[in-house]
Amino acid sequence: MGIDWDQHLLAPLHGVFGDPVEYRPSGGAEPYTVSGIFDRAYTQEVEPLDNGSTINTTSPVLGVRDSEFRARPKQGDRVFVGIVGGVPVNTLFAVSDVQPDSHGGTKLILNKVKV
Repeated sequence: MGIDWDQHLLAPLHGVFGDPVEYRPSGGAEPYTVSGIFDRAYTQEVEPLDNGSTINTTSPVLGVRDSEFRARPKQGDRVFVGIVGGVPVNTLFAVSDVQPDSHGGTKLILNKVKV
């Protein structure tokens, strides 16, 4: 018998640490609200250099539950993050990468949208 990761882990986790965010699918589909756990910066190794050092970049990320989506998230979708933990963020982001975790959750790598 398998574990229902969404029910036993992700739902309680998002109940405590998640904040509502507005998900805006590309292509004109209607925006809707999902729960997300927002982290302002995520460091990612971009490119190793010949001298042994590396180039890193930081991007905000949003952890989400797959069960809350009407369609799978994809690059180019947008997310409006209003308030995180009671602190105003009020920022629109574009999804630059979608990384499912195989347990019912996905990490969305975000880029800030310049308006």
